Amino acid sequence: MRRLFLIIMLLVVGIAPNAAAQDSHYWDNQYGTKGELLGGLVVGSPSDLSATFYNPGWIALHGGASVLLTTKAAEAYSIKLKDGLGRGTEPISTTVTTSPGYLAGRFSSSSDEGWQWAYSYLKKVQFEFDATGIRVDDSSAPPPEGNIWFSGEAFRKAKTNEYWYGLTLSRKIRENIGLGISPYVVQRSMSSRTQAAAQGLSSESHFGQAYGVDEFDFWHVRLLAKIGLAIDQGNLTYGITLTTPGLGILGSGTVYQTASVSGIDQDGDGNVDDPFLAANHQKELSSSWDSPLSIAVGAAWKPAATGVYVTLEWFNSVSSRTALDPDDYLSQSDGSVQSYNLVYGAQSLVNFGLAFDHEFHRTFAIYGAFRSDFSSLPSDADDSLQLSSWDLWHISSGASFTFMSMEFTAGLQFSFGNGESDRFLNFSIDEDGDVIGDFGKHDISYRRLKALIGFNLGFGQEAELEE
Repeated sequence: MRRLFLIIMLLVVGIAPNAAAQDSHYWDNQYGTKGELLGGLVVGSPSDLSATFYNPGWIALHGGASVLLTTKAAEAYSIKLKDGLGRGTEPISTTVTTSPGYLAGRFSSSSDEGWQWAYSYLKKVQFEFDATGIRVDDSSAPPPEGNIWFSGEAFRKAKTNEYWYGLTLSRKIRENIGLGISPYVVQRSMSSRTQAAAQGLSSESHFGQAYGVDEFDFWHVRLLAKIGLAIDQGNLTYGITLTTPGLGILGSGTVYQTASVSGIDQDGDGNVDDPFLAANHQKELSSSWDSPLSIAVGAAWKPAATGVYVTLEWFNSVSSRTALDPDDYLSQSDGSVQSYNLVYGAQSLVNFGLAFDHEFHRTFAIYGAFRSDFSSLPSDADDSLQLSSWDLWHISSGASFTFMSMEFTAGLQFSFGNGESDRFLNFSIDEDGDVIGDFGKHDISYRRLKALIGFNLGFGQEAELEE
């Protein structure tokens, strides 16, 4: 009994380092009509107004008649934690939602002279996680001599959103070379709550229980820019884009933590010790969030009806730091020092992908793409804000057609990945009838299916000619 609840107490008091939310995949979401069907592998080719994000240099080279671009998509994804709370437990988080949106427009459809202007909005990060694990011993009768009846539950909820608002300036520096920049204001919000409760009854009618919560939420605003160079040589096009690190502007957050344990003989002297209680709530804390420098290169070759597209992007690392830095506090029961852990970081990585399209007619084409999406979560870091240690692979396909100066696209994308994560609770029982204290690792599987539809609304010079 003593060993059981010492473990639970440590579990509850130390629950903070495992409050998780995701931002460890940079290529998870893609944008545009053709741009999304090509897996976002369009840094080196003109596609649509998603160039404001992928490579703003293309805005000056290919004006087009489109002044508004939008995509709508629905997605369903599941995250399965195999033995996530010990043997036989399999918490699953299943989410059905709309996919992150994108909206862009031009202030001019001409690409002949001077600076070209465009605007864009996109949801860069969207992640929700909600999983629960429960273990209740079958027998409701008093446990046999020397044994313990046990029940426990835990859940983890996390949500992350990040919005980008941008204005693009692009200009020809030669007839076939375009240079552009898209400054962005980025607003990010994160929230997470991890909660656990456990109780046990010994054969000697000793009862103990433990309860713990760790919660945080914050928002943060930063500035960054994408600078792109685009080169059009007819059948062969290519480009390069640099994304600056984020520059923090302002932000605020809140933390809450509580842990309580009662009915436990902590020192093994045969007497139940005083209850333990620690609770703390801190508000209006300054927040921070850094994003890395990245460099993307891409090319496309389209000698006839079929085109091939390739993009590679390197992301720099982000050193370990805190998103919120609350003060340590003293427990109410014994005055021991308690602390928060709200650390994040990112390792350097390279993503790559290959895509193709084929035009059967100038009004109908098909697309396909395959791309990597590796996790930036450092394998050896004390990272408490990120959950997604798994690497992802994305496969997409679709088609586009034009009707009355409007271009429509439709497609499907399947994403999958497997990984390993630290187990934040272990409700397994060992041979002596005690809860196992070694939390260890558990496997994670991720699956997502996305359906999308998009359209360009054509106005301006080219649209008038087509009419």
